Amino acid sequence: MKKLILYLILSTSFLFSIQSNVLFIKNKSGKVQKGKRIHHKNNIYYDNLIKEQQKLLKKLNRLKKRRVKSGYYDKTSLLKTAKEYLGGKYVWGGTLPSGFDCSGYTQYLYKKEGVQIPRTAYYQSKVGKEVSPWELKKGDLLFFLTDKKRGIPITHVGMYIGNDKFIHAASRKKGIIISSFSKSRYRRLFVKATRIIR
Repeated sequence: MKKLILYLILSTSFLFSIQSNVLFIKNKSGKVQKGKRIHHKNNIYYDNLIKEQQKLLKKLNRLKKRRVKSGYYDKTSLLKTAKEYLGGKYVWGGTLPSGFDCSGYTQYLYKKEGVQIPRTAYYQSKVGKEVSPWELKKGDLLFFLTDKKRGIPITHVGMYIGNDKFIHAASRKKGIIISSFSKSRYRRLFVKATRIIR
């Protein structure tokens, strides 16, 4: 008689939501010789596992709903988060709500939506699809050359929020503000715009 290998597989089913263990007996070649479903009336471990999994599913469903519009993402959520930090503190090199610099701010906002972008304004300008100033959409990134002394083509970034306005971590003095795009000094300092999310 061939030696039998016993496999005990705990099967958690979201489709049927039942508590069960499935017992399979297989031979050396892996062929199932016998299988039996064992039902449990009480299983604290299983109950806790189901609760955790249900919480995870709800969280994933919420994220999915946030990313339905505009092709991939719900920009309403992105813009809402951005405006929550309006008036916030500017800190050179800052990447947290306690203090942002311009690219730390945009990186943080995108990360909250599950999108990873580079750390600096210059490298952020290298990702996404370039768009013209006449076809800007909410969530697009705007790039500027505000300091020629630094020797790089892009030194500042902000996020377009619609109606000819963009939000950005402007300076130590101003903090996080909303500025006009075409009716401010930033229009003549403008270099390019990119679209990372649709």
